[in-house]
Amino acid sequence: MAICRYCGAETGNSPFCQNCGAKVEAAPASQPIPQEQPAFTPDTIPTQPQSYSIPTQPTYYTPGGAGGLMAGNIIAIILGVVCCCFTYFISLVTMILGIIGVVYASKVKSSMSPEEERHNRNLSRIMMIIGYVVLLLGLIVFIGMILTSSNGFEGLKETWNSIYESVSISMAEGGK
Repeated sequence: MAICRYCGAETGNSPFCQNCGAKVEAAPASQPIPQEQPAFTPDTIPTQPQSYSIPTQPTYYTPGGAGGLMAGNIIAIILGVVCCCFTYFISLVTMILGIIGVVYASKVKSSMSPEEERHNRNLSRIMMIIGYVVLLLGLIVFIGMILTSSNGFEGLKETWNSIYESVSISMAEGGK
């Protein structure tokens, strides 16, 4: 029976060792068969303490996540889409700023240094804040346009009452 020259295990008739996977070659007759020895014998116990090196910290940088920034910018995009019927150009600006913010928020996770991570976070945050401010200003302008076109709150109240009355009359006529 053949014996593996690398690990000393019996290989049977297999061309490869079943223990370590090495190719089995016929061992020369003059080569002694390795025998297992105990791990520690009185001769092998070291007399002086061995020194071990402590592994060093990795040299690469692991950035944190940007989940809040990503979500905030996506919400700005969604609000821009929802408000596009009211504030045409301003909603477009909000959506563009939200998209830029999402791009920088996605770069936070792949940053190679703390400075790059901080830069990407700040740009994403700035785009999100400016997007919300622009959207809010757009809505304020829209409400102001409605108030000026309907002669203030009294005109707005009259417009609302006329819409309510016309809907009530339509519903009453439809029910006959």
